[in-house]
Amino acid sequence: MLYNEVTKLKRGDYMNDFIYQFNHEGFFGFSLTKDFYEFSLAHFAPIILLCVALFFTYRYREKLARWKNEETLRFILAAILIINECAYWWRLMYVGNGNNGKQLLTKLPLEVCQWSAFLVSFMLMKKSKHLYDITFYICLSLGVIPLFTPAVISSTGPRYWRYYQFWIEHALPIYCVLYVTFVHGFRPNWRKVYKPLMLLGVMSVLAIIANLNVPDANFMYLASGTTGNSLANILPENIGIRLILYAVIMSVLFGIISLPQIIGEVKKKRALASKTHDNE
Repeated sequence: MLYNEVTKLKRGDYMNDFIYQFNHEGFFGFSLTKDFYEFSLAHFAPIILLCVALFFTYRYREKLARWKNEETLRFILAAILIINECAYWWRLMYVGNGNNGKQLLTKLPLEVCQWSAFLVSFMLMKKSKHLYDITFYICLSLGVIPLFTPAVISSTGPRYWRYYQFWIEHALPIYCVLYVTFVHGFRPNWRKVYKPLMLLGVMSVLAIIANLNVPDANFMYLASGTTGNSLANILPENIGIRLILYAVIMSVLFGIISLPQIIGEVKKKRALASKTHDNE
């Protein structure tokens, strides 16, 4: 018996057992079986909270704009975004990387949601119109999709930290972008749509390079789909076709977002032309 215990110690089995238990148990861990169910109360509750927060923000937008602590509020929101995003990697040091064990290279910050969170936080602190042009389109297009297909948290329901981290990471940037739209009167410019497209293009190149060089990597879901129900799962795995389809989807979404602006400009031009014609 003593020989067996010494052998286990030499092989590192004690450490492996410890890591296995340490990695998945507790609030910061994850379930070994499915723990989150799509279209359940746990799914819709954060979306409802987001809608309620946006409703009251819009209703009291003028009071918020005049509030003496409004700048402090923006910095608090920015701090929550940054700390929450950092907490994602802090948690990975606790749980590892699921099926890939401790291979944390597959979790490099090369995802759209991660970049969006940091860009939105800087946009809030600096009230940057340049960053607003980028984050408005990304958050209200690609940022909305995970709200309805949260496949990555299938093993972490409301009893786990990852559930809350996910919803803060994806819902709060949307709120913040619309917050500055309502409170500070920021408006997107459809002619600046090239900015988010350029950013996504750069990210895609970095993601492809990482996917080719890091084993089991799937940044931006360009290599394959993911577990659970996701838009990425219905796309072909051929990277060329996948990129083209992603570009088409983004173009359609950005076009839908830009449509009200374009219609508004056309109406203004027609009204101005009509007024000029009447004066003549």
